[in-house]
Amino acid sequence: MKQALKLYNDNLKYIENSFKYDINNGIIEETKNLIKCLKRIAFGYRKYDHFIARIFLIKGIIKE
Repeated sequence: MKQALKLYNDNLKYIENSFKYDINNGIIEETKNLIKCLKRIAFGYRKYDHFIARIFLIKGIIKE
C-alpha cells in the first residue's frame, strides 16, 4: 500500500495532465504497430520505396 501511494504521489502531475489535456500517442502507436505487422508479413520487398508506399497506401495518405 505504501508503494502504491508513493507511486501516486510521484506521478500526480502526470495524472493531472492526462485529465487536463486531451492529447495522447494513440495514432503514433497504431502506425508503429502497422509498420511492425507489415515488416513481419511482407518481408520480400525488393525496394525500400515499395515498403514505404505500402504503408502510405494502407494509412490512406496516398491513393492508388
